[in-house]
Amino acid sequence: MLTSWDAVSTLDRMFDDMMGSALGAATNPRTFNPEIDVRTTDEELLVVCDVPGVKQEDLDVTLHEHVLTIKGSRKFESGTEGQQVVIGRSYGAFTRSFTLPSSLDEEKLSADLADGVLTIRIPKLPKAKPFKVPIGTKQLGK
Repeated sequence: MLTSWDAVSTLDRMFDDMMGSALGAATNPRTFNPEIDVRTTDEELLVVCDVPGVKQEDLDVTLHEHVLTIKGSRKFESGTEGQQVVIGRSYGAFTRSFTLPSSLDEEKLSADLADGVLTIRIPKLPKAKPFKVPIGTKQLGK
């Protein structure tokens, strides 16, 4: 399915940004809200978070009472003083929280940031991993 492009809304937002920029106050009403996937495999739970332009020191991953919280911010870095700016990307702070199941080994949680993607891995406890149950044949009378 194709999505439509709202040219009037886009031009209106760009005009607002340019006018604000001319007055020294360019703004963008959109806040930064990264896209997040939560995936599960037989071995682990993965949380994959797109955070382009966010520095490692601006990210915080915490785990408290089975609640995983990701906090961060993408900061606007202005150029030279008096420079005209049109802001098209979103900036600001974000917080996302997820309640985790008790079947995870939370003490072995790891987080990595590479190429603008934060990947959090939480292994499953051995008892939570699926296993194959052998099917035997039962002979009657024995």
